Amino acid sequence: MDFNALKKRFGIRLKKLRLDRGLRQEDLEKWGFSYRHYGRLERGLVNPTLETMVKLCQVFEITLPEMFKFLDSKQSPTEDQEAVLLSLNRILQDGNEDKIRKLKIFLQEIL
Repeated sequence: MDFNALKKRFGIRLKKLRLDRGLRQEDLEKWGFSYRHYGRLERGLVNPTLETMVKLCQVFEITLPEMFKFLDSKQSPTEDQEAVLLSLNRILQDGNEDKIRKLKIFLQEIL
């Protein structure tokens, strides 16, 4: 198993969880995370401790198995696929109706 790829996928999972809750990296400081350290976690640059993972589960109100549900998929999403999913999520979270309408038109054109 490629541990660097695993750390990167874990970081992408953290970013998705954070964005799903409408949080900025800086917002995690109230749970004791420096935004710099948390940013390195999201970029897959550091190896989180078990204590950190449990604390993140508490922050995001999920279980440890839920934190690692990305491991259940048969095929790992590519970096491009993850980037698209995160961008779509951000647009939908923002609720900007004009952007959502444009995205819908774009998707109808390419699908």
